[in-house]
Amino acid sequence: MLRDFYNRFEAFSRKHQLISDGDRILTGVSGGIDSVVLLDLLMEMKGRRDIDISVAHINHHLRDKESDEDESFVKGLANGYGIECFVHGADTRAYMLEHKASLQVGARDIRYKFFETVKILKNFTKIATAHNANDNAETILFNLIRGSGTNGLGGIPVKRETIIRPLLFAERSEIEQYAKLKSLRFREDSSNLKSYYTRNFIRHSILPQIKEKMNPGVINTLNRTGEIFQELASFINNEVRSLYQNLAKDFGEGKLVLDIFKLRNSLLFIQENIIIQALRNFVHGEIDHAKVHGIMDLLAAETGSSIEIGNEVVVYRDRYNLVFIRNPKEQSEFVAEIIPGKKYEFDDFYFNSEVVGREEVHFSLSPVVEFIDADAAGEILTLRNWHPGDWFIPLGMTGHKKISDFLIDSKIPVYQKNNVFVLTNKDGIIWVCGLRVDERFKLKEETRRILKLEFGYK
Repeated sequence: MLRDFYNRFEAFSRKHQLISDGDRILTGVSGGIDSVVLLDLLMEMKGRRDIDISVAHINHHLRDKESDEDESFVKGLANGYGIECFVHGADTRAYMLEHKASLQVGARDIRYKFFETVKILKNFTKIATAHNANDNAETILFNLIRGSGTNGLGGIPVKRETIIRPLLFAERSEIEQYAKLKSLRFREDSSNLKSYYTRNFIRHSILPQIKEKMNPGVINTLNRTGEIFQELASFINNEVRSLYQNLAKDFGEGKLVLDIFKLRNSLLFIQENIIIQALRNFVHGEIDHAKVHGIMDLLAAETGSSIEIGNEVVVYRDRYNLVFIRNPKEQSEFVAEIIPGKKYEFDDFYFNSEVVGREEVHFSLSPVVEFIDADAAGEILTLRNWHPGDWFIPLGMTGHKKISDFLIDSKIPVYQKNNVFVLTNKDGIIWVCGLRVDERFKLKEETRRILKLEFGYK
């Protein structure tokens, strides 16, 4: 069995081009059975090929004395093989709180950041982790239940950039048998036995019942399914990359715009994957597919409809576009005296006004330009943020309306409402800038002087 198992390990590595002569491989070792077996297999390969092996271990300090014993065990293991061991201690719970991450996500982030740092500093060419076929099956089932797309159903990739997973061919029972036959010592993580962790619940409760009552070979079935979905995801990703370049306009780190008409010309699952691609440019961490479906709903929604993606990103429909904005900036309290006839440049916007003749009045659909009765407005004007309780008489109406209600009716997204300005005089609001002028200040037959107003963001 030992020879056959090693041969399969080598064949799997060769098939997926995981390891080349001259590679310096940093191996993640927790002390558990999977990583101990992976290290033993790599050391066996080291005796046959020109590769170099070292160990990396994270002490997450989650299990008090157990965590410290794990660290000591891994150091001893590396020393027994005569190879270098890199250890990092992390306050994982503090990281979770700071980054609002789950325990498993936080631990994973810390682990991979450390591996990558050591790889760069010590000139390793590959990072090897000990994920096995059972881990992959659990991941696929977890992603299926969670409602993941094709990428999630592909499971754990065998290779991603310089990260390799040469143990994905093996089921846990085979790994256990290999460790037993070679008398390998390893550590048992007590948290793996606690079923309140979602993945452990799948491992200890769901998969065993599927094996017993439905499909004894469910691990192999799910892994084969994962391979099919990885191939499908590769095809879709190539298609998405091509379409994404055609319909996305990137305005830097803070804004991304997708052309809705071009997007809707694609099949639904392509649309979904284009949106996932857009979110990857904005969201740090895992993508919630319920949010993806919420964004899909915006394609048929009214202008101004929006959805928040955590505290980080807002997506809204703006006529013919889907707009992604990171951390929409709230406008601080602003008040400025305006002298008619002068031009003003502020940090994020401008305001201009000038007296013009009737022949220069050209009404258009542009929201940044308005014409008002200069005499009705007067010579003392103020530009400021709108306040709760503000009201005006919208052009064409006879009764007054609260600004808050007007913004709702105008479908102004919540995060944009704080950036709405009003031009006022002693009698009230003259213009909700860029949106609507007040009925009391419109041009009339008897108007003698006309004031042209312009307001816009830079």
